[in-house]
Amino acid sequence: MTDKPEKPKAAPKVSAKKPVAPSEPPPITDDPIIDRLRQRFPEAVLEAIQLDWPTLRIARDHILQVCRFLRDDAEAQFDFLTDVTGRHIPDAEKPFQVIYHLYSFPRNARLRLKVDLGQDETIPSVVEVWSGANWMEREVYDLFGIRFENHPDLRRLLLPEDWEGHPLRKDYPLLFRYNRWTKEHLNMIPFDPEGEYTGRFE
Repeated sequence: MTDKPEKPKAAPKVSAKKPVAPSEPPPITDDPIIDRLRQRFPEAVLEAIQLDWPTLRIARDHILQVCRFLRDDAEAQFDFLTDVTGRHIPDAEKPFQVIYHLYSFPRNARLRLKVDLGQDETIPSVVEVWSGANWMEREVYDLFGIRFENHPDLRRLLLPEDWEGHPLRKDYPLLFRYNRWTKEHLNMIPFDPEGEYTGRFE
C-alpha cells in the first residue's frame, strides 16, 4: 500500500493593510521654559510641538529676543548654537524657513526654532547672541538667498560673489547650464553632441 502524496499547502492569505496616516506631532503644554518664554514674549511662540526634540515656531520680529532669552535664562541655558539652516517650500504662504538648532551643555538638552518668511522678507541676525552664527547665516544667504539684518559681513560663503541664483531653492535648475559666470570665468563652450571627443587625432 503506497502513501498518497500530500497536497501542497496553499500559501497563507496576506491581508492588505491600509496605509496609516502619519499622526500629528503632539503639542507641548507643560514645559516650564516654554511657559516662561510665552509669558515674557506673549506673541513670540506661534507653535510648540514635540518632534525628535521640542520644536518652536517663532514670529520673525521676536527671534532675536527669544534667542537671547534662551541663552541667558538661568533654567534654559542654551549656550551653544549647533546649526542654522534654511528651507524652501514654494507652495507655502510663506515659502522660506530659517531653522535654528540649539543645545544646552549644562542640561544636555536640545531645542529647535523655526521662523517662516515671505518671499522678500529679511530676518534679524543672531550673531550678537552666538558669534558662531556668522558663517552659518552666510551659508543660508548663499544657498537660499535669505538676507540677515545687521549681519557683520553678509556675503556668499561657498559660491563666488558674482554667482547668479541660490542652489538650494526649489526653482534652481538641477542640470548644468552655461551661463554668464561659466562663460566669463571658466572659458567653457557649449557641448556639441556631434563633435569629436574621443581624443583621436587623424
